[in-house]
Amino acid sequence: MNLLEKRDRLLALPALESRMALLEEEIQEAENDLSKLLQQYNQENRSVERLEKESHSTFLPRLINKHEDTLKRKKHEEINAKLAYDNAATHLNNLTQEKHELASRITPLKAEEKAFRAELESRRAKITRQLSEPQGIRYTELENEQNAIILQITKLKEALRVTALAISSAQKIAASLDKADLAKPNTSSNGLSMLLDIHSHLDDAEQNFHILSSQMRELKSELRGVNGLHFPNLSEMLSPPINIEFVFNHLSRMYDRVQTQVQDKAQEISQVLNNLRSIESELTSKLKELEDAYTNNRRSEEELLLSIS
Repeated sequence: MNLLEKRDRLLALPALESRMALLEEEIQEAENDLSKLLQQYNQENRSVERLEKESHSTFLPRLINKHEDTLKRKKHEEINAKLAYDNAATHLNNLTQEKHELASRITPLKAEEKAFRAELESRRAKITRQLSEPQGIRYTELENEQNAIILQITKLKEALRVTALAISSAQKIAASLDKADLAKPNTSSNGLSMLLDIHSHLDDAEQNFHILSSQMRELKSELRGVNGLHFPNLSEMLSPPINIEFVFNHLSRMYDRVQTQVQDKAQEISQVLNNLRSIESELTSKLKELEDAYTNNRRSEEELLLSIS
């Protein structure tokens, strides 16, 4: 088997290892279920044994029929518990056998992979001593391309992390504004309590607004390093937060005006969320594109190394 054939044979290894990981999770779950079913069966078995012992000491005729019905029902439950346990044991046994069979396929492939990678490294060392040759020049090009891709992937992942944080903060602001908008002050005995609730919701919104503003500045900085994408002007995505003290001082007599401010701010945050989700979608799409490019780069490099005699 030549190196190309070995490489193609090893392409199955990631899928087999992924299946092994899932299988191990299934086995762990099956073992937990089996343990619970064994406890349940033992409990039913003890109940039947106790009732059978009591049946020998039951002398009151008026209780005999009731006792026999209970014993019959408990025996039926014991049988069902035993069947459930047996089925679970069979399922676990099947999973264990599948794991052994899968391991018997993975183990030789892992050995082949180790030998294959060692051969690639040997050829890599050889080509780096011939960088002025056509194959060496192509190898250098692929390495430079790979480094550039890795750098962009790193920046994209960091931008996505900050975007996710900003989305979370914006969602918290939207939720607080929604609660403040739904709360209605009145002149009843709980009017002051209602005002305090509204103030509390708006205070939460303001605190998260400042967090979001910081995250937006960080995101703006991260996006500068991302090539090939165009995003909205983040510096214009947020206006100042609501003046909480003004709201609290005027809420009882100017509720309609305050409510309008809350609703306007809610619309603004909704637009911010839409923009952030659009950014997240573009970043995710670009990340997938670069990950595919990285995979193709590695494959081209591998093809080059395999072509060396």
